[in-house]
Amino acid sequence: MYVQVTFVLSLVVLCQGHRLPAAPPGDSSSLSEQNLIYHEHLSDVYELFWNFNKTHIIFKTEVKTNGYIGFGLSPNGAMAHSDVIIGWVKDGNSFFHDRHAEGHSKPEIDTQQDWFLLSATEVGNVTSLTFIRKLETCDSLDRPITNDTTRIIFSYSPTDPVDKDTIAYHGQTRHGTKSIMLLTPPTSQQTTQPLPSDVITVELLNENYPVPGTWDTVYRCKVFKLPDFGEKHHLIKYEPVIQPGHELLVHHILIYYCGHAVNTSHAGESYLCYDQSPKDLFDCQNTLVAWAVGGKAFEYPAVAGHPMGRPQDPQILIMETHYNNPELKNDFVDNSGLRLYFTKQLRQYDSGLLEIGVVVDYNHIIPPYEASFVSSGHCQANCLQQGLGDQEIRVFADFLHAHLLGRKIRTRYFRNGVEQVPILEDNNYDFNYQEMRKLPEERAIKKGDSFLLECVYDSTGKTSPTFGGLKTSYEMCLAFLLYYPRIDMTRCLSRTQYPAQDMYSTIQSYDWTNPLVRQQFIKTTEDSDVLDMCWFEDQSRTYYKVTPVPKYNQTYTPPRTCPN
Repeated sequence: MYVQVTFVLSLVVLCQGHRLPAAPPGDSSSLSEQNLIYHEHLSDVYELFWNFNKTHIIFKTEVKTNGYIGFGLSPNGAMAHSDVIIGWVKDGNSFFHDRHAEGHSKPEIDTQQDWFLLSATEVGNVTSLTFIRKLETCDSLDRPITNDTTRIIFSYSPTDPVDKDTIAYHGQTRHGTKSIMLLTPPTSQQTTQPLPSDVITVELLNENYPVPGTWDTVYRCKVFKLPDFGEKHHLIKYEPVIQPGHELLVHHILIYYCGHAVNTSHAGESYLCYDQSPKDLFDCQNTLVAWAVGGKAFEYPAVAGHPMGRPQDPQILIMETHYNNPELKNDFVDNSGLRLYFTKQLRQYDSGLLEIGVVVDYNHIIPPYEASFVSSGHCQANCLQQGLGDQEIRVFADFLHAHLLGRKIRTRYFRNGVEQVPILEDNNYDFNYQEMRKLPEERAIKKGDSFLLECVYDSTGKTSPTFGGLKTSYEMCLAFLLYYPRIDMTRCLSRTQYPAQDMYSTIQSYDWTNPLVRQQFIKTTEDSDVLDMCWFEDQSRTYYKVTPVPKYNQTYTPPRTCPN
């Protein structure tokens, strides 16, 4: 069976009884079915391909079915308030409509049609739809497509609908949801140069580690000795090696290095990171690689790589694996880890990683019953300048990290008190999909600049405060910036200086059900001084200073794209 219906951009199609252009007006000519460079495997039967430019995005769905296909954008992975399309091929004709879902029911057809069908095929048992739309349609029933994490929803049916108004339920097993970064795809999805012929791969793995079933959160550290490279090399790529079935067990993996000489006899040792660390490894907290659940491979830009192999470079690495085991299963034996790629074909610059945000401790407090509580992590100019000096660095990637309550994260930065365009923001943060995200354009950071990391939390499901900490049920507000050229500063964080010495104990008696109590706590958080804390590679010097909360002359307002 082979049926194909294709619409050329200059033609028109019949949809809902109205004649509509086959594609929206604007600069969409650079997008075509032959250049769908991004791909996501949504299920065993459902494939998604896409590409985009500054104004439009094009999708192609390939599904093993002879029935209808559903595809949409959701605020949270559910159908309610979703922007969806449903299309199919029947008796040589194609049917396609822009719809919206108010709840878990048949999506209704939009009055304004903003998704446009380019082609529809049915070949054997595979149905394909190719369609296009503007990133921002200014239709209140459509969801804008931005740099945020996008919750895709998808479905299919084995049979075609009777008509556009009679669409049978797809069934319990023929649907799903997946988080995708449509406009900032991971580097593993992007076109890159072939790896150098001399590339050396090093695998750091948790070899047959029996994950304890006694705790829901386990931080396991394992020490590795690097090969003797003989000369300077650059780390140019890393990728996760996650044991099948352990995708949600392995929450994050960090690789640390020491800023001081360490006896290589520690190689092969393993221990609980924050309870059993050997004394001379305790300060080895310089981050080389940051990876978390859902993340894929990351490749450094062609101009930079992290230096290794010289006498002054680390000889050992410490891999921290955070296991999230809320069901306390005792039969997990894990072999997950990371694979690192090194080359002696050196790039122009040495790269570095700078951690910014909120210090992970009990002074990071999130009150309950709040839909949008904001935590702020400051990296102020005086602190940052200790590492920058008079030089400029260029940030090329950013990794945003919070835990279960996190909903939005934004890396803001300021120059002379005036806010610039944010380095990166995600207003639809997904705890189960975290990536080191390469920026569309590198961002220059100069003397006098400062960062402000904002995390927005939804604690409406909580009846008591949530504190900062290592457990998944605790919270974090961190970002890891990759940049070049490398400086010796590795962390630039802040800690709220509440007026009570022991804020953890003080707030235990608060009546959090009282909105006035919560408002007063939020005001106290916003008005309290902050402790600026900066650390450097060799840990021999630190910068601590208590300052008032920074006040900025001018904040950034995004340009308006729609009239209302």
